Amino acid sequence: MHPIKLVPMPKDYLWGGQRLKAEYGIDTDMDKVAEAWVLSPEPGAPSVIASGEYKGQTLEALLREGERLEDVFPLTVKFIDAMKPLSIQVHPNDEYAQEHYQVRGKTECWYVLDAEPGAYLYYGFSRPVNREEVRSRIEDGSLISILNKIEVRKDDVFLIKSGTLHAIGPGVLVAEVQQCSPLTFRVFDYKRVDKNGKERELHVDEALACMSLNCNLPKDRPVLLKSGDGYQIYSMVNCKYFSANIYRISKSVKIRGNEAKWRGLLITEGQITITNSGDEGSISGKKGEFFLIPREDKEFIIEGEADFILID
Repeated sequence: MHPIKLVPMPKDYLWGGQRLKAEYGIDTDMDKVAEAWVLSPEPGAPSVIASGEYKGQTLEALLREGERLEDVFPLTVKFIDAMKPLSIQVHPNDEYAQEHYQVRGKTECWYVLDAEPGAYLYYGFSRPVNREEVRSRIEDGSLISILNKIEVRKDDVFLIKSGTLHAIGPGVLVAEVQQCSPLTFRVFDYKRVDKNGKERELHVDEALACMSLNCNLPKDRPVLLKSGDGYQIYSMVNCKYFSANIYRISKSVKIRGNEAKWRGLLITEGQITITNSGDEGSISGKKGEFFLIPREDKEFIIEGEADFILID
């Protein structure tokens, strides 16, 4: 089986911008695109297959008998274009999410594709706090004053563990890998209103119940793991729920499929051609596109001048 291209799903949130349409080829009539979900096993919005014999069908078409989509594809992969700041929010861990909502929790990782000068994000607290103070500052609007504000630049990597209060600031473009979970608890949203003139709902009690009060300095940078003739491989993230490496190729590189699970390939720059070793035919991809690498012990040759993220 050849790698399978998926159709991106654009999402229109009030903080989104134009870059995903203009630079990443996201095809939509939406005026602004905040997110493009390039891999989604969400029960109500599974990804649609863009190529091959299953074209036009959802991911369920690829499952073997007895498999469940949420078990086979436990990850969501996105592009995020924050023209304006996101709400201050937190995601619960697996234990809290399962007990109260019967779903997974959410740990996520951001890889910064671009950032305007002075761009920032919020991650955890800048000093020790207790829940009473956090609630009080949510209520009086001073929460941001106790958050850890971190300047960001291209190629920064942030692992956002469940329970960590966080938000992307304006002028930041990221690729995100996360556990597939619908749970986001907002605690501060700048009193913004949606297209109907209503402020978005906050979830203060839920957030305080699952929030970690730790102070963290989470920023990381990719580290060169391996290089060869025409390629370099850099570390991105390796945690309990997923791992990913960044590939930069000027000629070609070989990767292997995994019989036990699908792998994901997200193109963040340039163009590639993917060929099954020993098979006829190939499939091409460009910046902004995502492929599933089949659950087969096969070698794939990737040629071109491009950057991509390989996700497990």
